[in-house]
Amino acid sequence: MNDPRLLTLLTLVQVKNYTKTAQRLFITQPAVTHHIKSLETEFDIEIFSSRKTFALTKQGTILVEYARRMMNQERELTEAISDSLQLKKTLYMGITNTAVTICSKNHLLDDLFTIYNSDAKLITLPAQDIFDDLKEGKMDFAIVDTNYDDNLFDGILLDTMSIVPVCHKNGKFKEIKRVTREMLKNNPLILGEETEGMTLATFHSLKACNINLSHVPTFHSNSPLLMTTLLESKDGIGFLYEDYIELFSNVKKMDLINFKASQGIYLLYSQNSFDQTTLKELLKVLKKWKEK
Repeated sequence: MNDPRLLTLLTLVQVKNYTKTAQRLFITQPAVTHHIKSLETEFDIEIFSSRKTFALTKQGTILVEYARRMMNQERELTEAISDSLQLKKTLYMGITNTAVTICSKNHLLDDLFTIYNSDAKLITLPAQDIFDDLKEGKMDFAIVDTNYDDNLFDGILLDTMSIVPVCHKNGKFKEIKRVTREMLKNNPLILGEETEGMTLATFHSLKACNINLSHVPTFHSNSPLLMTTLLESKDGIGFLYEDYIELFSNVKKMDLINFKASQGIYLLYSQNSFDQTTLKELLKVLKKWKEK
């Protein structure tokens, strides 16, 4: 039902390459070019201010935003008709790797599933991939532990997680309770993904303590489990959510003077695509969950 030119535009904006857009949509590259020129002719605008970076003009930004809305509305229509025929609703939810631990807290997932009659698809992804999927209507909502654009999404604060220094229980720091600046500067540093909330909050708090670790050998991973493995193999010092210490028996919490770090965990949904009836039920469920 949607104009195929809009799908071409949204795909091109995402991949920033005419050839890859054509391959993804199974059309020819000239067809991609034709779709873009046709839209520009119809609305008498230039969509891109740069053909190299695919930066959008003001009019191009407006067109892309409305294209997303139209694609989302078609998805909602398809799902609504499908739900009315099948009497069920499928949950599509993305979760950042380091936010997974909250899912077991007070039976959060059990409570979320009460608003759906059956199928569910849960996947872990980097925050930026989740943001893209939410904007394109590929997800119903997501749980993330990073900051977000409140012009694009609505968010509900689920919890705030403390971040603490950690080491391996059987490593060289096993008898040490407090980590010092010298220890941080002279040992491998184990952190989460560079662009994710847990790591950004850690660096922010270290900076507040006037601790600069830019020259320290650093190992990043978006998997808390792999981070604990790195703690052992590199025998270094890491920073993890305190909640993970209970899950990993080989990890020991340490103290660091004046270090106080935390990151909010949010449930996000797109302002343009979320089913409002389901949203009302979701808010009721989350209110009860937070009261536990």
